[in-house]
Amino acid sequence: MFLYSIYQYLSYFVFVYPLIMSIVWIVGGIYFWSNFENKAPLNLNEIKDWPPVTILVPCHNEEAVIRKTCERLRYLNYLDYQVIFIDDASSDATSNIISEFIGDIAYFHLLSLKKNLGKAGALNKALSYVNTPFVLVLDADTILLNLSLKWLVAPFYFNTKLAAVTGNPLPLNRSNLLSKFQTAEFMSIIGLIKRCQSFWGKIFTVSGCITLYSTSALKNVGGFSSYTATEDIDVSWKLQRLSYEIWFQPEAIAYIQVPTKFKEYIKQRKRWALGGWHLLRTHKSVFTEKENKKLWTIYLETVAAYLWAFCFVIVFSIDIILFVIRNHNPVNLFGWTASILCFICVLQMLIAIFINLRYDKSLIKSIFWIPWYPLIFFSVGAFLVVSTFIKGLFGSLENSGKWNSPERDVNK
Repeated sequence: MFLYSIYQYLSYFVFVYPLIMSIVWIVGGIYFWSNFENKAPLNLNEIKDWPPVTILVPCHNEEAVIRKTCERLRYLNYLDYQVIFIDDASSDATSNIISEFIGDIAYFHLLSLKKNLGKAGALNKALSYVNTPFVLVLDADTILLNLSLKWLVAPFYFNTKLAAVTGNPLPLNRSNLLSKFQTAEFMSIIGLIKRCQSFWGKIFTVSGCITLYSTSALKNVGGFSSYTATEDIDVSWKLQRLSYEIWFQPEAIAYIQVPTKFKEYIKQRKRWALGGWHLLRTHKSVFTEKENKKLWTIYLETVAAYLWAFCFVIVFSIDIILFVIRNHNPVNLFGWTASILCFICVLQMLIAIFINLRYDKSLIKSIFWIPWYPLIFFSVGAFLVVSTFIKGLFGSLENSGKWNSPERDVNK
């Protein structure tokens, strides 16, 4: 009876936590949209003097995508910018492809590293050469739209406390089932959460693929850390703990390559799960800082999310065992609780599509894939959190930032 009571409490938490958070994200996302996107959007024409910007593009074995990135960065709608490509000891033709552009484009530069330092280490090497007031970190497979750089710079004119403005990444390659699922995710989970957290005043993380930083603020926190699997999460917390602010700019659209193979997807999400554990390890001292009480809530929400993952795996496993052994109906998986959660998730995603349609009309095609996402990929995420528990909390942090470039969908 005692064990069954524990099972019931775990089941309630598995149901209630995502229900509450979905409602919070929906309400916060709608508030952000109605007050900042729909009612009073920024007017780029009000800004006459655009400051110089340096764009850092870290690369490691990116020959499949780097040429397209170079071509798009060549013609941005921005007067004063330069691009530093950092070749982090690539073993393919990445450096040669970039070199083809260097001779013809005066504002393109190449920094070649002989030893692989990882993304954070490569960025820090290049950061020492940056003398512009703003620096944009852009992944090698990220396609920046012509006006996106201006949209990233604009908020700094209206908020002097800003240290970073993060953009709105949307999947470019929607060629198979896996990539279509991720399109729904980026809109309804990542985009909506960032809107909600911007309204709250603290953001869990910037988007590592597209974020503009104040160069002085970034250097003030020591740049990026190689002692974490996700340097973007870590730098977001270092900045905010020093009372800097971060803003999500949905108009700053960038198209990204998402994994189209399940193996690459698992590798990426495993790294994200590790990054969460590393955050819990390295930033627990935030509770000694009374001025950062809003970050307390983000930290505790992360704890709750990871606790939920363990509860989900336990309840899921018990339900499957009971179903197989006793032909017991697993109410928690297929009953009314799961139906309510799916309904709320679908509602959340539909709202996200409505909000994002102004930026990409083709997102309406994601509607069909929406109902299936929470059923499949929430469970994948939960199992990855559990599987990385030991390594994330107790493993060595040294060389956590070393990377391997994923397989790219070169046809997109």
